[in-house]
Amino acid sequence: MRYLLLLISFFISYSLQAQILNIEKARLDEGDSVHWVGNISLNYRLINQQITTQGGGLKTNFARVGKINDLILISDLSFLNSEGFDLLQNGFLHGRMEFLKNRKLSYEVFTQLQFDQVKGMNERFLLGGNFRFSPIKSKKSFLAIGIGTFYENENWHWLTEQDGETIIHKAKPSIARWNTYITYRADFSDNVFFNIMSYFQTKYSNVREYRLSILANLNIKISKKLYFNNNFTLWYENRPYVPIDKLNYSIKNGIGYNF
Repeated sequence: MRYLLLLISFFISYSLQAQILNIEKARLDEGDSVHWVGNISLNYRLINQQITTQGGGLKTNFARVGKINDLILISDLSFLNSEGFDLLQNGFLHGRMEFLKNRKLSYEVFTQLQFDQVKGMNERFLLGGNFRFSPIKSKKSFLAIGIGTFYENENWHWLTEQDGETIIHKAKPSIARWNTYITYRADFSDNVFFNIMSYFQTKYSNVREYRLSILANLNIKISKKLYFNNNFTLWYENRPYVPIDKLNYSIKNGIGYNF
């Protein structure tokens, strides 16, 4: 069971920034009027191999596109159940506001609520902001560099075995971090879109304790509303606060609907 949980944890996706990138294209294509855009995707999987395992997920992306400011709302929820027992439940709810979006130098504020039961994270709350420099911003390509900071408050629990007894550990760290990211989007054709983001985060108190993440998406348009999505995420933290794997990665494929 321990190895099964480790295998499952490899496929937990930290896909927030990738989802933000996924709706950048729709935001640019809709012109200068005030309007709502977004997409939604739903997936389900059933595996029968010695034991029956089933799971699924729901992703939603909404953006209120304004003439000067944009509001982005994102959710990503998933579960995995085996023989009546929940093996995996994780997800997040995220809100972000970008101000003065038409300028090369803009700024954004964001907040997020996240949980991950496999890793033992009951709750993570984020609040922060970034300055954002966009030297390239067109319908075919997009490049932005962000520098900022955020505060996170976490609630963790995990189990260890000692002398045949199970010990429950708990931790509630509150950490302030610096945040730097680079994001790039390119449209290879009218039906194929690619985006990639890399971000680097360090603690205020010790810059040698850092997180590094790379997120890449390849979207292939099937029709005006439907698209096929390929997502790869790699996440590394050199000194985790709790005893979890330093390196995680995920590969996801799915079908989404734009509206």
